[in-house]
Amino acid sequence: MTHDQNILPLRWPGTDTLKAAREAIRNGSPVEIELPLEVHYALYAHLHARVAHGAAENIDATGGAELLAPIATVAGLEELQRLQPAVRRGHYRVRLISPQPRLRLLPPDRP
Repeated sequence: MTHDQNILPLRWPGTDTLKAAREAIRNGSPVEIELPLEVHYALYAHLHARVAHGAAENIDATGGAELLAPIATVAGLEELQRLQPAVRRGHYRVRLISPQPRLRLLPPDRP
């Protein structure tokens, strides 16, 4: 089941991006945070061990709240680690897609 039609689009950095993302998670809504284009190669380098074999220009990594830790080690994305508790509580999945970096926070599928 996909949640794309109801996804809350946010941009990073944004004044209330974290607050809006946490509120959406509390409400069980999916979130997509558009990250700056210039962080793509740093994300690839930080996630290389987690990324499926492929070209350096493609990232498609999925995990739980723990995936936010290496993402938050990239300069300018440190504050994303503050989403970990909400993601963990909501049992959300985290998906990072790039070369046009997008961070998706997806609620658990309902039967």
